[in-house]
Amino acid sequence: MINYKKLPILLLIFYIISGAILQYEGISQFKSLPSPIYGGDYYCQMGAINYIRYGGNPLESSAILDSIPGYLPMYGFLCAQFCNLFNFDTLHGMLYFSVLLFIIASVIWFVLFRTLFRDDWIALIGVVLANGITSYPILKYTLFTLKIMLPLFILALYLSFKERKLVYYIFLGVIYGLLTLSHMVCFIGATLIILVFLAYEFIKNRESYKEILKNWIIFGIVSLPILMLYWYKPIFVYHLHRPYDRIHMDTPDFGRLDIQIKFLFDTIANYLFNFKSLENIVLTIFLWLGIYGYFKIENSEIKEFLKLFALGSIISTFSYFITEPILKMNFIPTYMSSFYIWVTCILFSLLGLYFTKEYLKLHEENLKKITIYGMIFLLLLGNVTFGFMNYINNNKWANVGKQPIAPWYLSLQSYLLNNTNVNDVILSTKELSFAINAISGRKVMVYRWAQLNNPYINLPQRDLDAAIILYGNDTKKKLELIKKYHVKYLYWDVYWINSEFQFDKNGRLVGIYDPLMTLDKPEYRKELEKYGVKYIPLYFWIDPAVRGDNIRKFHILIISPENYYNYTHPWKPDLDKYLVEVWNYTYKGKKIAVLYKVKLN
Repeated sequence: MINYKKLPILLLIFYIISGAILQYEGISQFKSLPSPIYGGDYYCQMGAINYIRYGGNPLESSAILDSIPGYLPMYGFLCAQFCNLFNFDTLHGMLYFSVLLFIIASVIWFVLFRTLFRDDWIALIGVVLANGITSYPILKYTLFTLKIMLPLFILALYLSFKERKLVYYIFLGVIYGLLTLSHMVCFIGATLIILVFLAYEFIKNRESYKEILKNWIIFGIVSLPILMLYWYKPIFVYHLHRPYDRIHMDTPDFGRLDIQIKFLFDTIANYLFNFKSLENIVLTIFLWLGIYGYFKIENSEIKEFLKLFALGSIISTFSYFITEPILKMNFIPTYMSSFYIWVTCILFSLLGLYFTKEYLKLHEENLKKITIYGMIFLLLLGNVTFGFMNYINNNKWANVGKQPIAPWYLSLQSYLLNNTNVNDVILSTKELSFAINAISGRKVMVYRWAQLNNPYINLPQRDLDAAIILYGNDTKKKLELIKKYHVKYLYWDVYWINSEFQFDKNGRLVGIYDPLMTLDKPEYRKELEKYGVKYIPLYFWIDPAVRGDNIRKFHILIISPENYYNYTHPWKPDLDKYLVEVWNYTYKGKKIAVLYKVKLN
């Protein structure tokens, strides 16, 4: 009789090797990141990696001096070390690190599913569902968390739930602590899910209070020091005070009942009635089988675990029905769903396969079992392979990534990396500042509010102060603010004005992109008027990339284009005596980009 027991492992190895080769060949075509350099998430992540690579503290913001990180540092730190270890430039380091992450993630998901369902075939199919090559390349902390940290959290949670051994609570404490350095939404979801399991243990095992307390106290002792690496400043320095509404500026406005209800029904439809692609059809069928099988199979630890995990996932995702009316906030349900509802559906889909195995009595590694599971594996493998190739060949941003970034940015990058300190602060427009930080990891005074992802810094005040420096009428105040924000450089290029406003050929304002702005408050109006900075009151969106009927608008003061001195010299001339040109890029005899050093003495 042929021994088929090792076949799933061999197919897993085949999937890992073929997926890694496929990804490597695809990303090898990239000469830049498959993302816009102005506002692209991948470039934001590149800035964080560059900051860490060149000596920055991973526990501080990569963009703003003396602040907490917005893109949480675990992925950035690991990728930076990978780049330095193999002497890659940051672009290629990010791309090749993704191949390594695919390999590691495939192994982690396999171990998780094998531990849960005790069947290598189910684990193999689970790997393709949860870690399909179509999710790659991983170039940002969100997908890193989804593919690496989330399965580790589920594994640690299941082992502690099933075995109730101290070592697993220690394991869970470490992973939970690291989640706060990996992704905030995933961390909050994990917190709520752990609370569900904790409540269950106290209700179900009343006779074991002492043991339960001991285990969870150890969990707390292990996780708390790791948590404080991030939470110390928000709690003890900023006192959790948020000067502006970070939550509602770039996601659907979950403060509105119509959006709350729509999201609920969209989520149900997306997972329970999704027939948009072959992978989604298979997942939907398995999911319904899993839900049916849940009520048919005998009670077991896996059933109880899935019930509690699903309950915690639902609470985490749809908690906005409670938090919005009471606290005027939410936990970013769109992201929460992509973490926890998604993985819950994967788990129940695999339960559907488990139920099918039990129903068809596929316990032996025979030809019948191999044929059924092998066909499912091959079907999913072909689908994800085609999906990845389609992305590489046809996706808009993948094709952008096949072109190099603008040559003046490559030249500027070289100058900044060789002549400036990682904590030197550069002043420019928000979009130009974004690009500068991306290519160099250098600090900037102003930045895109949403992607800075820091609710504790007074970004409205920063934009206002930058406007006073650039366009105000009080030189003494300008110098005071330059010292306050430690500004050492000012950067200009031909995109300065267009990065904030768009004009037609007759000079009429036809569009607003990402100008300096502040909240419409009496004290802010008074300050702008005091220093002669013109502004436009608007009820408008804050994030330039996310505008629509479902996104919240705010009462803001936009710094007017009337403040520009001229096209090549937008700031007021009184700054010029403090600026020394240290770098420029010339095209057809004209300077199209200039970096000035600020000299106050």
